[in-house]
Amino acid sequence: MKIGGRYLAVVACMCGLSMATVGLLTNVAGLFFTPMADDFGVMRGSASLTLTIANTCVALGGLATHRISKAVPLRVMLLVATAVMAGSTFLMSLAPNMAFEYVLSATRGLAGGVMGFVLVTMVLNKWFVAQLGLVTSIAMGFSGLAGALFTPIIQPVIDGAGWRAGMVLVAALQAALCAPAVLLVPAVDPTEVGVRPFGLVGDRENISAHHGDDKPVKVDQLLFAGAVCYAVLGAAATAMPQHFPGYAEEVGLAATGAAMISACMVANTVGKIVMGWMIDRIGALRSITVYTGLVSAAIVLLLVLRLPAVFIVGAFFYGLCYARATVGLTMMCREVFGNRGSGIVYPVATLGTSISNAVFSAALGYAYDLTGTYTISLVALFILLVGSVVLTFWCYRRAVMGTGHAE
Repeated sequence: MKIGGRYLAVVACMCGLSMATVGLLTNVAGLFFTPMADDFGVMRGSASLTLTIANTCVALGGLATHRISKAVPLRVMLLVATAVMAGSTFLMSLAPNMAFEYVLSATRGLAGGVMGFVLVTMVLNKWFVAQLGLVTSIAMGFSGLAGALFTPIIQPVIDGAGWRAGMVLVAALQAALCAPAVLLVPAVDPTEVGVRPFGLVGDRENISAHHGDDKPVKVDQLLFAGAVCYAVLGAAATAMPQHFPGYAEEVGLAATGAAMISACMVANTVGKIVMGWMIDRIGALRSITVYTGLVSAAIVLLLVLRLPAVFIVGAFFYGLCYARATVGLTMMCREVFGNRGSGIVYPVATLGTSISNAVFSAALGYAYDLTGTYTISLVALFILLVGSVVLTFWCYRRAVMGTGHAE
């Protein structure tokens, strides 16, 4: 069944939201850490704290998305959130000190969270019955594509005109990428505007059968905790790519830093789509294990072979960590807890990934300030990756024993 017309437009609009929020809010933030720290005369960890605050607020904004979407028309919600996010980003270019940067990081994070992955998933779940997994993975993958496409554009602006000019450019790009959704997506639920969900056969009630019902369901609390811990440990790795420019500078390869982020963000996008394809064939457990091995090997390359080409290749395979924390987590929750149970576990686990990324973004910066190297951080992330995959095996074993699956 081919996707076309207004359904294809909805997918494109959700890709734009993914790029504007997660992509430009998070995946290019590392370009600003060093020049911002130098301008304000603060430690690099203090500059990276802007991302920590933003990501924390993204998680909080995401928790409020469902309630806001029920109370406010979608177009009004998107318009206000876009104005707040892009406006706050623009004002960051004018801020006189780090205190203002922190406040503005919070406001743009909240707005980005309201129209980020949670809203993207909500809209696609309502508009699509057929090919839902495909369109969801594509939309989520575009968050990484934003880093790959825009890093080579933003970096020269920062180098030539300063980080404040780069921040103005980011604000303009955010507004441009959100505009199609404001104009072309009339509602979260297509039936509100007289449109049938794509691929729906029969009556409206079939959607409930496709997504599962809303009846309360009990899940194994220990298994619940294990899944959240997997999310937290696995997402820690996603904080490192924003420090690639700093790591490249540390080892005398400063010119390679921007290319590393681009390569990493390409893998962010491609890796999510490939993981979805793999999961359909070999399951989430094996797919997560394969990806863990590749990311771990990338860390070894970055630690041992300090050559420009190797760093770019290593950054590419490191970028597969994003798929582990998104597509891998989604499918693991579904396989371990079932459709109904995953509805309880997945939102909390997703919050764990956001907080983990936020905390480790600052922690890695402060670790560099204290030690003068990113080596210790890379070793620590390697250990956390291994721990996360061990937790995955434990979760599946406990579920097979009959204590975790909710169905």
